Amino acid sequence: MVQIQQFQVNLFCDDVDRCLAFYKRVGLTEAFRAPASGPIAHVEVEAAGIRIGLTSARVANELVALGVEPAGRPATEIVFWCDDVDAMYTLALAAGATSVVPPTDSPDGRLHYAWVHDPDAHQLKFVQNHT
Repeated sequence: MVQIQQFQVNLFCDDVDRCLAFYKRVGLTEAFRAPASGPIAHVEVEAAGIRIGLTSARVANELVALGVEPAGRPATEIVFWCDDVDAMYTLALAAGATSVVPPTDSPDGRLHYAWVHDPDAHQLKFVQNHT
């Protein structure tokens, strides 16, 4: 039986450099880059053992004709569980995110969450448990 060894989400970007700068500003670390020098075609950032790939949509379409486009309307989101949603939201806005929903509590009061779009309009959600 085949076993999954790692999990990664890839986001197709118009501007990989801008997205990379954003994710580094909110605390993710660069883990892989291709090519190793020159213009970035694909770069991976990591936090909490999960990798997010930031891939040039143009390069993906040129190399293997994927037919991908960067997000226009969010159909997916990446969720970051953190210990301080308010601070993460403020950090994300300062790093270049756009607010979607400012920090608020869930109707049952168990969670505190907020939504932003990264610089390429990918939807991110920040969540913390109320304790």
